[in-house]
Amino acid sequence: MSNPTYRFLAGQGQPDNPQLGPFNLNRYAAGVLYEQANGDFVNVSANTPFPIAFGNKLATDAFGRQRTSTPTTLFNSKQLFSNLPLFWDDQEVSGSGTSSVHSSARASSVMSVTDSTAGKRVRQTFQRFNYEPGKSQLILQTANLAGVLGTGVQAAVGMFDDNNGLFWEYDNGTIYACVRSSTTGSAVTTRVPQSEWSNDKLDGSGPSGVTLDPTKSQILGIDFEWLGVGTVRYFIVVDEVFVLAHEQHHANRAAGVYMSTPNLPLRFEIENDGTGSAASVEQICSTVISEGGLQPTGQLHYASTDGTLRNFNSVGQLYPIMGLRLKADAIGESVDIDYQSINALTNDDFEWVIAFNPTITGTNGTWTARPNSACEVYVNDATTPDTVSATGQSMAGGYGSANSSESASLRNALRLGAAIDGTVDEIYLCIRPITANADFLAGIGWRELS
Repeated sequence: MSNPTYRFLAGQGQPDNPQLGPFNLNRYAAGVLYEQANGDFVNVSANTPFPIAFGNKLATDAFGRQRTSTPTTLFNSKQLFSNLPLFWDDQEVSGSGTSSVHSSARASSVMSVTDSTAGKRVRQTFQRFNYEPGKSQLILQTANLAGVLGTGVQAAVGMFDDNNGLFWEYDNGTIYACVRSSTTGSAVTTRVPQSEWSNDKLDGSGPSGVTLDPTKSQILGIDFEWLGVGTVRYFIVVDEVFVLAHEQHHANRAAGVYMSTPNLPLRFEIENDGTGSAASVEQICSTVISEGGLQPTGQLHYASTDGTLRNFNSVGQLYPIMGLRLKADAIGESVDIDYQSINALTNDDFEWVIAFNPTITGTNGTWTARPNSACEVYVNDATTPDTVSATGQSMAGGYGSANSSESASLRNALRLGAAIDGTVDEIYLCIRPITANADFLAGIGWRELS
């Protein structure tokens, strides 16, 4: 029995001359398949669009590789019990009358603006997420824009900040796919409205047949290749199908990079320009995925007290001995603290603590910019040391005994980042003498991923 002959027509409708196979299944988002029978071509797909498994460009990642079930998660955010204040900064960045309220029942945060009041509310991750060249980066975010469907109000969801990024935007009744770039020295946002989307306008007329309903919750997706000049794709996920809406190509088109950096935060925002009614946007869930694995082979760095003892004289008092933070112009760097090491030189027991954004009392310790690094290093004063008055978030800890050395590795989803206003996070290695005054040496090793 001979194999049947098939032909394919991109889109829908009856063909006068269907395209001869073989054909590239990944080229089309949908279509109609015909089988040759007795010299005629018979429709064998009942005029229904094909799902992702057949004929969907998003069956491959942003570099054209077949998608598999082995993504590497860089970040995920579920608001089951709180609005995750250690991971998300939540600020009224301009005007007044904005708010943000978390709901455990809905596992979400609702960001709101008030009637006829100019104001802007932003929720943005402290961390920027490292992009590895040559690998597709995938962003999935869920949101409900039903509360923002009016004039005078704008909402945006994506991976972006004030200077660069990729995002969906709703503005005065129109939905846009956006690229923001500061390559000219100031931020410029390129906005492509729904009516001009390249693949599927999501108005029911496209190859998927899907109509985007902004009154319902949506799974909004973006994937991109950077390398400075790659492609950005915007899609939604409906009934398990990735529906490609728009592609923004830059290779062989742009004269330079399409945005200054791919290392960006996740962000949700809402703004009333002063003419709009009360409105809200619901932030639900988010994830950032590197497709094709992750190779954390960045630069290794080490800093220490350089052999100079730190004498901590108050039993029970917590002292910072060393600290680490990003330089103000390098907040897009991803840093892993590999290990810390402590050497107690006196016959006393002690506790060590890794503290995230503690309150430091005193100004005698010094911050020094590390050469060839994205970080600054803090070392406490040897004679008049600063103290810790509030530990912030304690990330790790343990105990050491007299005349001993202690070391530990640290792996944590909570990494150095920066607030919306640029205020950088700080991580400190701290020591608390337990039995008597004690002398210590210390060191920290870290890895910078980009």
